Amino acid sequence: AHFFSPTPRKLKVTTPFVNAVVGGTEFFIRVEGNQTLLSVFEGRVAAVNEAGSLVLASGQSAIAQTGQAPVLQVVVRPRDAIQWALYYPPILDYQPADFPDDSTTDWQAMVRKSIGFFRGGDLPNAFSSLKGIPHDIRDPGFFTYRAALQLFVGRVDDASADIKRALDLDSTDSHAFALQSIIAVAQNRKEQAIDLARKAVDLAPESSAARVALSYAQQAHFDIRSALVTLEEAVKLDPKNALVWARLAELQLSLGDLDEAVRAAREAVNLNSDIARTQTVLGFAYLTKIRTIDAKNAFNRAIELDQAAPLPRLGLGLAKIREGDLKHGRGEIEIAASFDPDNSLIRSYLGKAYFEEKRDKKARNQLAMARELDPLDPTPWFYDAIRKQTINRPVEALQDLQKSIELNDNRAVYRSRLLLDEDLAARSASLGRIYRDLGFEQLALLEGWKSVNADPSNYSAHRFLSDSYAALPRHEIARVSELLQSQLLQPINITPVQPQLAESNLFILEGAGPADPAFNEFNPLFLRNRLALQASGVVGGNDTWGDEVVHSGVWNQFSYSFGHFHFETDGFRENNDQDQDIYNVFAQMSLTPKASILSEFRTTHNENGDLSLRFDPDNFSPFFRQNVDAHLFRIGTRYAFTPQNNLIATFAYSKLNGDTREAVPEFDIEFEQKDEDDGYMFEVQHLLRSEKVNLIIGIGHFQSDRKSTQVIIPEPPEVDKVNIEHTNPYVYSQFNILDNLLGTIGASIDFFDGKFADRNQFNPKFGLTWNILPETTLRVAVFRVLKRTLISNQTIEPTQVAGFNQFFDDGNGTDAWRYGAAIDHELNKNLYSGLEFSKRDLNIPYEDLTFQIEEVAWEEYFGRAYIFLTPHRWISASLEYQYERMERDSEFVGVESIKTLNTHKIPFGFNFFHPSGISMGFKIAYIDQNGEFGDPRFGAVEDDSDQFWLVDAVISYRLPKRYGIITVEAKNLLDEEFRFQDIDPSSPEIPQERLILGKITISF
Repeated sequence: AHFFSPTPRKLKVTTPFVNAVVGGTEFFIRVEGNQTLLSVFEGRVAAVNEAGSLVLASGQSAIAQTGQAPVLQVVVRPRDAIQWALYYPPILDYQPADFPDDSTTDWQAMVRKSIGFFRGGDLPNAFSSLKGIPHDIRDPGFFTYRAALQLFVGRVDDASADIKRALDLDSTDSHAFALQSIIAVAQNRKEQAIDLARKAVDLAPESSAARVALSYAQQAHFDIRSALVTLEEAVKLDPKNALVWARLAELQLSLGDLDEAVRAAREAVNLNSDIARTQTVLGFAYLTKIRTIDAKNAFNRAIELDQAAPLPRLGLGLAKIREGDLKHGRGEIEIAASFDPDNSLIRSYLGKAYFEEKRDKKARNQLAMARELDPLDPTPWFYDAIRKQTINRPVEALQDLQKSIELNDNRAVYRSRLLLDEDLAARSASLGRIYRDLGFEQLALLEGWKSVNADPSNYSAHRFLSDSYAALPRHEIARVSELLQSQLLQPINITPVQPQLAESNLFILEGAGPADPAFNEFNPLFLRNRLALQASGVVGGNDTWGDEVVHSGVWNQFSYSFGHFHFETDGFRENNDQDQDIYNVFAQMSLTPKASILSEFRTTHNENGDLSLRFDPDNFSPFFRQNVDAHLFRIGTRYAFTPQNNLIATFAYSKLNGDTREAVPEFDIEFEQKDEDDGYMFEVQHLLRSEKVNLIIGIGHFQSDRKSTQVIIPEPPEVDKVNIEHTNPYVYSQFNILDNLLGTIGASIDFFDGKFADRNQFNPKFGLTWNILPETTLRVAVFRVLKRTLISNQTIEPTQVAGFNQFFDDGNGTDAWRYGAAIDHELNKNLYSGLEFSKRDLNIPYEDLTFQIEEVAWEEYFGRAYIFLTPHRWISASLEYQYERMERDSEFVGVESIKTLNTHKIPFGFNFFHPSGISMGFKIAYIDQNGEFGDPRFGAVEDDSDQFWLVDAVISYRLPKRYGIITVEAKNLLDEEFRFQDIDPSSPEIPQERLILGKITISF
């Protein structure tokens, strides 16, 4: 054969079949007698002999008789052309005693000798021992044994012929039907596979081999639980069968039951250590426990026993990658792909390995091949979406991830391959991240909620929801709480812990920091021992500059991250400056696959003036100054009793010192307040998952000693000491009423004792999520919550009910009811729309002028409508309407002096993404705000309003090979002057004047 890539090459075929890659062209050649069959997947290949030649296109085959030129052979399915290369898992564990000694039949002695060689891992002698056996044997058992041996080396045609002879001799031979079922599973004929396997079980209910075959067929129909039950029955029938124990270990691994999987794998090896399958499964079991040396030993032993088996090569590659040897690990996966070229999952892993090496073209080709080989496998679509997102093709990434979600029910067929990928919740999390890149923040939130509700124990779902909350005002508690839950549930990983992530209320204009607090753009697809560095910087107007540097590393069962964050600016007006630093150290250790611990230390220092943006731009204090130093130490743990039962717990201690100064020169008054706070918080939570119900039960306890020293010059100082205690047990249940209807019922009880509240309160929780159609989701919720004091504003209690946030940044002790309804609809793959409305009724404690604690009623209304569009694979567009209304009782209007406030926002966004790495976007927003401002108690209430337009623009460039991003951004590009009351001054969204920012992020 000649290969044009780029110069002609020749390959001499000397073996029955060849798999190879030459110059980037993958080819498969089979020799049978005087025939040669050649197939090609990519590139140009020519079949050549002395009589002539023929150039083949992708997927074509050629055949050549001796002395004749090659001719094109039509192949209906590429899978059929190379079905000889498929891997057929063994199911029959023959013993020499299965063919008893009989002096009248010498062939039985030959078979016993062959079985002995096979069980010892000597395949050549196992085959040669059968040479010379007469053709007129009348024992179907001989033919099923030889068929099993033929399948073991992929000779499906020869095996099929032997199976037919066995059935001709005995039409009720269970083993023959079991082998036919395995062939059907490997060739993706699922219905035929299940029928044949059930027939095998019916013919021989006591046969363990029939049940092993049935387990593969059930798995192909995505029924993993039934497959496990079938295997457990097989073990009872034949407890000395090594292959049955190995198969049981596979399924236990796929379900995450690691301890039982290791026990079953060890039992399989103890029964027969000379079968490659048992060593392979043991290797994967060790790999899940990060015992890479033991895993490599097992995989190497499996390779010695079966040189052509693909799975031990895949496992060995993954073990080497886990140790940090990416090059040689990728090489092993390449060998696995050559041994089983029709295996979509192995192709996906090879694509992942090329992605890690930043060889984009090769990664793309392997993932495309995986999609072609098995159109029902969501894995390559998922990985290719991540690849496309990192090369600035988010619209196409979104389309691929949608396809992955659509195919997710078909994911189960690969769980026998040891479930080395994430499931629906992780896919939804990635889908949500890409929504956000496109500017579709509301859909990002929707996918985050769906992810958490699908699996409350999935760390990536919580991490993404945390990132999505960053785009919403007054959601800081929810954001940092979801982050904490993610960190407690996560395995060790290389993802850097950005210092700013866990800090709430930073008072930094959205997008003005050195890096967005978002899911890391540069996550690897393989967890492996390595070091990583990520550095970001920002510089802009008003003497704005900042940096964030994070170093992280993984070594076997240990991971760590430490970093520094700095931000400072002079602000847009007098005394609007701020200067802050954050340092953090985060470490995590996996004690066992079931248990992990983490620790975190964080320290912050803030200096700032008056940062609030009020409706009256002259309403600020030129003398207000604030300094805050805070230190936090946290330890946490996770323990998984079973894959469905997780326990997480956290203990945090914090110490805070604050100094606030104010002056009123016209009255010759100076004010200073010094605050000291020592507090701790302990929380524990149990998460129980099942197919129908998720149950979350937990309790938390907070205690703090606060000392406040107030000095009003020339008055003597006043010292106020307060002890705050808060205990909150809770329970949340999420249950599938129907396949498309998820209900949430829960409750919490707050036992709160503090300065502004001393109460015991019961809080019911009700929610409903209904997928009316696959494209339409309806959400409704009603619940009550008490705003409590927290360490670093973080809690592990669920933050949302049916997608409606519980924890707003209200005053401590606030009693709130929330009522909400929303509908989201996917009109087609490129057009999305939705509508949401909610109301909050609040009772807020406050201290009146006579220093008595009173309560006041407030009401808040929120509305949102959106349309998102991807008209082209390079373009996304969004149009939204946002409505907010606040009504405050006249007795107390709060420090902002707002009696009523109505805000209408209509933002329109447009984004352009070019595969070269250049992105451009702009957002135009119309804002209309009106209200009643002032304090009614003093008779000073005025109506006022303002309407204005804001224009933001951004251009960015992704550096090649995922090394980083460079961004230039302009906020309030037209330098619009306006009046605006920000309801969340701690997370401002609107710049008061034009602000130009330059940002860069570098990742190694």
